[in-house]
Amino acid sequence: MDALATLAAAGFDLAHPFDATLAARTPGLAVLDGPARLGILIGNTRALWPPFQAALRTDPALAGDPDPLDRYCEQTVTSAFPDGARIYVGHRPYDGAFLPLQRLAAITGLGAIAPSQLVIHPRYGPWLALRAVIVLDGEPPAHTPIAQPCQCTAACGDAFRRAQCSRDPHDWLAVRERCTLQAFRYPDDQIHYHYGRMPRAAP
Repeated sequence: MDALATLAAAGFDLAHPFDATLAARTPGLAVLDGPARLGILIGNTRALWPPFQAALRTDPALAGDPDPLDRYCEQTVTSAFPDGARIYVGHRPYDGAFLPLQRLAAITGLGAIAPSQLVIHPRYGPWLALRAVIVLDGEPPAHTPIAQPCQCTAACGDAFRRAQCSRDPHDWLAVRERCTLQAFRYPDDQIHYHYGRMPRAAP
C-alpha cells in the first residue's frame, strides 16, 4: 500500500492491521465501528526522529507550532490517506474521550501491556509510540493477542511505583529504561525532546 510506504518514509514505521468491527466492541473504541472493517494502528519507533527533525528544519510553520510532533503526525497521516479513509489521531478526543490506543495495541497483538502499563513490542520493547488509527475498506486479519515479550524485574516494579507517586516526567522515563528490551532505545536527542523539555517537579 503506497500510503503505508509514505508513512514509513516519514518515520511512522509501525502499521498494524486489525479488524475494526471487532475492536469496536472494546470499551472506548466504539467510534471505530462502521461499514469499513480494515483498521490500521499507526505508530513509530526511533525511526521517526530523522524525518521529523528534517521537517522541522524545512517547515517554519511546523517549527513554530507549540506541539510540532502532533501537527507533523496529523498532517502526514491525513495527506497519506486523502480519500475514503476515516482517520483518528491519538492527540485528539473523539466523543469526548481519547482513544485507548494502548488497549487497542494489546487486543490486536501489536504488543502486550506490562505491569508498568507500557505497551511492550516483541522487537522494539517499550520504545514505540502509538499515533493514529486508520479505518478503510479491506479484509481485516483476525485478532491475535500476544504474550508479554519481556520479563519484568523488581527494578521495573520499583520504578513504576516511584513514577506513580511523582510529578516528574523523568521518573516515567526511568520506567521505560528499566525494561530488559533496550536494543531499540530512542537516541538521546529524541529522549530529550520527549522528556527533557518537560520541567522537573520542584524538590
